[in-house]
Amino acid sequence: MTKLQREGTHRLHLHRTIQASAAEAFRALTDPVLLSQWFTTRAEVDLRKGGRYHNADGDQGVFLEVDPPRQVTFTWENPEHCPGTIVTLTLRDAARGRVLVRLLHRRLASPADVDHMREGWQWALTNLKLFLEEGTAITFEDWQKLTNRSRGIPRKKDL
Repeated sequence: MTKLQREGTHRLHLHRTIQASAAEAFRALTDPVLLSQWFTTRAEVDLRKGGRYHNADGDQGVFLEVDPPRQVTFTWENPEHCPGTIVTLTLRDAARGRVLVRLLHRRLASPADVDHMREGWQWALTNLKLFLEEGTAITFEDWQKLTNRSRGIPRKKDL
C-alpha cells in the first residue's frame, strides 16, 4: 500500500452562501467563544500556523494555514470521525453582502467516510448560516430529525 493510499484519496466538497461578510464568517469559524455557541462546546483555539484546536466533542488538530478572512486549513483528528484527514474552509465575498463558504475535507479513506462526514458538515454549514443570519443554532440531533422528516424518512419512534 502506498502512502497516498494509506492517507486516503477521497474528498468531500460542500458550500453555502450566507448573508454575512467573509470577516464575520471567518470569525464565527475560528473564535472559540463563537464556535461554542453554534458548533460545539468548550472550544479552544490557538489560531496560528502550527497552533492547535480542540473541543468537548473530541474534534482536535493543528492549523496548517491561516489566512484571515479568506482561508483556514487544519488537520482533523477526531478519533471517532475520520482522523488523519485535512479540512480547508475558503471564504469569498459574494454579491449583496453575502459570503460563499467552501469546505473541502480531503484524505478520506473511502466513499463511506465521505458519506459519514457529509451529514455532519452539512449540519455545520447550515448551522453557521442560521447563526450568522438569525443569531440561532440547532443541535445536530434536532437537525437530523428535521431533515429526515422533510425527506419522508420515518423516525425510529414512528416505526
